[in-house]
Amino acid sequence: MYRLLIVDDLPIIVDGLLELFEQTEHLQLEVHKAYSGEEALQILSRHRIDIVLSDIKMPGIGGIELLQEILPQWPACKVIFLTGYNDFQYARDAMTYGGFDYILKVESDEKIIQAIERAIEKLREEQDQAQMISRAESNMRRALPSLQKEYMWSLLQGKQVTESQLAQIFKEINIPLDASMPVYMLVGRIDAWKEMFTTPDKALLAYALQNVGDEYLTAQASCYSVVFELSKIVWLFQPKASGGMTGDPGSLDWIRAHRYASGILETIQETCKKLLGLSVSFLLGSEPAPWSEVSDRFHSIKYGLVQGHGLFHEVIMTDKDIQSRESGDKAGGYRDSFYHTRVQLLMSCLENNHREPFNKLYAELTSVWADTGANHERKIELYHSLSAVFLFYLHQNRDICDYVNTQMDLDPLFRHGESTSWPELTHYYKRLADCFFEWNTLRGSLLPTEVVNKVHRYIEENIATDISLTALADYVGLNPSYLSRLYKQMTGIGLSKYVNDYRNVIAIDMLLNTSMKVNEISAKLGYNSALAFIRFFKKMNDTTPQDFRTARAGGR
Repeated sequence: MYRLLIVDDLPIIVDGLLELFEQTEHLQLEVHKAYSGEEALQILSRHRIDIVLSDIKMPGIGGIELLQEILPQWPACKVIFLTGYNDFQYARDAMTYGGFDYILKVESDEKIIQAIERAIEKLREEQDQAQMISRAESNMRRALPSLQKEYMWSLLQGKQVTESQLAQIFKEINIPLDASMPVYMLVGRIDAWKEMFTTPDKALLAYALQNVGDEYLTAQASCYSVVFELSKIVWLFQPKASGGMTGDPGSLDWIRAHRYASGILETIQETCKKLLGLSVSFLLGSEPAPWSEVSDRFHSIKYGLVQGHGLFHEVIMTDKDIQSRESGDKAGGYRDSFYHTRVQLLMSCLENNHREPFNKLYAELTSVWADTGANHERKIELYHSLSAVFLFYLHQNRDICDYVNTQMDLDPLFRHGESTSWPELTHYYKRLADCFFEWNTLRGSLLPTEVVNKVHRYIEENIATDISLTALADYVGLNPSYLSRLYKQMTGIGLSKYVNDYRNVIAIDMLLNTSMKVNEISAKLGYNSALAFIRFFKKMNDTTPQDFRTARAGGR
C-alpha cells in the first residue's frame, strides 16, 4: 500500500479529493491530508510519504518550496501539482525542481486518478529496478571470490595486461594488491592425504590451510591467495601500504615484509600440524616479481616443490636454495638441463597431449643418465623429479591407472632399486609416457561425443551461474585449453559461440512464451545487469528484447 498526502489551503478541495480516493478502491492508498505547507512538512517528518498531491500557490510554504523540502528527505516521493493557475512558468518550475506531474484543478476526476496511477506505476518500476540492482549486487558479492580466483589464475598462467588494465581490474573485483608494485610469491603444499579423506574433505582442509596462511600473512602484508591442484596454495603478497613505500625491493618495507613471511612459515606449519593434523611444506620466492613475470616465477616456485629436497615433507625452502644446488653441480656438462623449467614443460606436454615435444625434452633431461661422469646425486634427483611428474599426472587422471596397470608395473615410480640400470630406467619412463599418450589417443577416439554432451548439459543446468571455460573444464575433467580445442574439433564452432547461441535461443523463448520482464530474463541467463543482457541481445538479433517482443506480439 502506498501513502498519499493531499496538500491545499482550501479545505473543500482537500476533503473532496480525500473522498475521491477513498472511493477509488483499486488504488489501495493510505491517504493523509494537510491544509498548509507547514502542516505537510510535519506529516512528512513522521511518516514515509510516497505521493504528494499539492497546490502550487499557498500562503507560507508554497508548492515549489514544499517540493524542495521533500526530495532531500524522500527522494523517491512523487510530487504532483494540482493548481488553478494555467501558467507555463509554474509548470516549468515544477518540472525543473523535480516535480512528477502537473495538472489543473479544472481537470476531471479521471485525469487526477490517472496521474496518481502513473505515479504508482513509476514507484513500482523504480522498486523493481532497486530490487534488481540489489540482486545484482548480491550476485556480484557471491560471484566475487570466483571472479577473483579466475582472474588471478589467468595471470599465473601467463595472461599479459598493462599496468592500467591490471589496476582497473583489481579495483573492480577488489583484489587487495597494488598493480604498480611487484609482488612476492609463496607456494604451500599439503604433503600427504590420509586414505580416508574424500575429495570434499581435501577441499575443506586446503581451504583451512589457505585461511591459516592468510591470517598470519595479512598481519604484516597485503596478500591474495589461490588454491590449486587441490593440495597447493599460492600466496602473492606486498608490504602493507605506507606513506613512503616504493616498489624498490631493497627498501626497508620490502625487506621487512619478506623477513616476516620467512619467519612465520614455521609457525604456520606448527599450527596446521596441531589444528588440522596436516604436514605442509613451503617454497618462498626470494625476490618480488613484476606482474609481467608473475607467471614465470609461479611455475618456477611451483615446480621447485617436485624436485630435490622439495619432495620431502615439512620443508621450508626459498628459490635461492634450488638455484644454489643447480649452480653448484657442473659435472658432465649437465648445466641447466635439469632446471625446473624443463620439468615444467615436460608436465605441460603430458597435460596437453603433445607427444613430440615431450620426447625431445625427455631425451634432453635423461641424457644425464647416459653420462658416466655426471654426479650420482643428480641422477637420483632426476629420478625423483620424473616420478613426481608421472605420479601427479596419474593422480589428476585416475581413469588412466587401470589402463596403465594392464600395460606395465608402476612399482619403479615409488622406489629405485640398485638392480635397475640407468638405461633401463630411461626406457621404463619412455614406455610409461607412451602408455599415457596411447590412453589419451584411445580416450580421444572414444569419448569426445560424451564430453560435448556433458558440456551441453552443464551449460543448460548452470546458465544462470558459472559457465566459464574453467568451470566447464573442471566439470568434465580436462585441461581448459584442451577442452576448447576438442570442442571446436568436434562441433566446428567455438565454445563461447555455442554459449552465446544457447543464451540467445533461451532468451527468445522467454520473450515469446512467458510474461517475464527483461530484467528477470537477464537474471535467469546469468547477467549481472539488464543493460548487459540488452547489449548482448541487440548484438545477436539487431534489436532490443522489448522491441523484439513487441514486434512478434504485433505479428500474431
